[in-house]
Amino acid sequence: MSKILVVDDEQMIRLAFTEFLKDEGHTALLAEDGESALELIRVHRPEIIFLDYRLSTRDGLALLPEIRHLLPTAAVIFMTAFGTMEVTIRAMQLGAYEYLTKPFDLARVREIIHQILAGRKSLAALGDDPPLPALSLDRMVGRSPAMQEIYKMIGLLTTQDVTVLVTGESGVGKELVARAIHDNSSRRLEPFVAVNCGAVPENLLEPEMFGYEQGAFTGATARKMGKFEAAGRGTLFLDEIGELQPSLQVKLLRVLQEKSFERVGGNTQVSVQARIIAATNKDLHAEMLAGRFRQDLFYRLYLVHITIPALRERREDIPLLVDHFISRCNREQNRTVCGVAAPAMRAFQEYSWPGNVRELENRIRRAMVLSRDDILIPELFELSGRAEPSGRISSSPLAAAARELFRALRQADDKPSLLMEHVVGIVEKTIIAEALRACNGNQVHAAQLLGIHRSTLRKKISDYGL
Repeated sequence: MSKILVVDDEQMIRLAFTEFLKDEGHTALLAEDGESALELIRVHRPEIIFLDYRLSTRDGLALLPEIRHLLPTAAVIFMTAFGTMEVTIRAMQLGAYEYLTKPFDLARVREIIHQILAGRKSLAALGDDPPLPALSLDRMVGRSPAMQEIYKMIGLLTTQDVTVLVTGESGVGKELVARAIHDNSSRRLEPFVAVNCGAVPENLLEPEMFGYEQGAFTGATARKMGKFEAAGRGTLFLDEIGELQPSLQVKLLRVLQEKSFERVGGNTQVSVQARIIAATNKDLHAEMLAGRFRQDLFYRLYLVHITIPALRERREDIPLLVDHFISRCNREQNRTVCGVAAPAMRAFQEYSWPGNVRELENRIRRAMVLSRDDILIPELFELSGRAEPSGRISSSPLAAAARELFRALRQADDKPSLLMEHVVGIVEKTIIAEALRACNGNQVHAAQLLGIHRSTLRKKISDYGL
């Protein structure tokens, strides 16, 4: 049985496909517009997609590149009642497997499906695994010793069905590691579902994760499946797990222990079959010691963990990453950029990269937009805040102020073991207060200024009594 997605804004077409695919022994997934289609692709990863040209919100030609990027292994059959040469050529250029002009014979549909599935069986018979939906465009890059250790750990974890915790600073590629584990495991043909625990408002996160029953709260007009159910037998990736509120920490712990949960407003146990991979940019051990993260949940998650190094800790990978991102942008933008100038590469090696790999990618993308040349020069990147040479102490005013604060607290603090927490707390509280003052109390604008999510800012405002 294969999962086949039909994207068409005509209800009769969708109904006809549903009956036909059911009779053929396949699972039919239906979408009437592009956004619904992309969501179904992210969750269910169908093997075959029938895509109509004329959709209500955006046409199929505009949607096809996104589908190919999101799920390169899917065979996309383009359908249209407007069979012009231009549309046909463009659809095939964009990677369509086949092209059908409406009205078409269902026998031809059966033939195409059989052809696609038979080809994949032949590959399997030769001993090759089915093509992975993995990192063809978003693969992990790096040959440093630190990255080699991560690759080894991923290889071990793909054969062991255990909960994993991935830690590291923002932008290091925690979700890429989670996807690599999923895409190389026996669950690779099942959904990979991601939830950012810090991006969903606190009052919406529980129904988002666990779903809800009809009438569970105002506006709950029908039962809705949560992310745990949507993940099925695949993988549920819980990003920014350190932002999880205490009440949800309790519920997550129960899920990990009992492999089941109840929807919001329900009393029926729902079985959990997905693998859980969690990630955070926080020091969960410190959060646990401070009483902000449950000890029992911490040890449940920390059994197997991977720590991804910051980019400044694996500078030897920077040239490889630069080449990778330039190659990707060349494909996407139809460019022929050769690389970066030597002075730019030297600047990359000296820069501290607070935003890590994500910042490097964004700076490469920006430079390629601004430049029409085939070599990217240093002026395009506007790098500042270079790394301090090893063994030297910064003489900047900010560093001087930090040293004065340290000395004052060291003399006054009667709990030296909490000195670091005390220093960070004072600095963080002051910065948040100044950001709120600069934004006239507007929390949305203050969160944007600080580069954190609004829910994170609200929590810190509450913690510091601001």
